[in-house]
Amino acid sequence: MDKDLEKMIDEAVEKESQLQVMGESLALQNKQFAEYLEAKRIADKELEVLWDIVKEEMIKEGLTEHENDYIKLKLSPSGKYKAEDIDQIDDSLCDIKKVLSNKKVKSFVELNGKLPDGVQSTGYILRKTLK
Repeated sequence: MDKDLEKMIDEAVEKESQLQVMGESLALQNKQFAEYLEAKRIADKELEVLWDIVKEEMIKEGLTEHENDYIKLKLSPSGKYKAEDIDQIDDSLCDIKKVLSNKKVKSFVELNGKLPDGVQSTGYILRKTLK
């Protein structure tokens, strides 16, 4: 392995280790901070589930955007696509191996405003913008 790469990896591992030790030390020194870290860990998991539910509800209701006084939500296609029967897809949208090219399908969608026949989006990305 390249020595420079090995040095960068060692530095990254050392920095992560230092941050972990610092966090543990602060948690031991300050009970409130330790309680905050635990509450944040739990809340992060709950928020991940909640945002997934919001995304699924928006998809179910056919909403691509939602806005209120505090946040703007926008559903965007994930940029990844699939086809149930790859043989029915135009060759120009596939790589040599006859695998659907996400890049080519994305360009097709941008040019034509719709998915090509036989292609479906694999999902959506929820983009959040706090105001």
